[in-house]
Amino acid sequence: MKFTKLVDKYKKLVANYEQGRHITPEKLEKLQQLLTDKKSRYEAKLEATQDLEKRTRLETRLKVVNAQLEKSKHLLSSN
Repeated sequence: MKFTKLVDKYKKLVANYEQGRHITPEKLEKLQQLLTDKKSRYEAKLEATQDLEKRTRLETRLKVVNAQLEKSKHLLSSN
């Protein structure tokens, strides 16, 4: 899944939760799996590249994915 689609999916789930809608644990677990996969891909790419611009972009995306992963874990535990 592309980064932007993953971010959109995350935002939609969080918005539903904040509006008081119930989020199924299966959806949260699937989101966590996608985020974990994306995190490992970015970490591998970060190790493999020497291009400073590309590294900066990957580090930023990795921070976003880590934050989303932590938030989704919090949502799963509060459900």
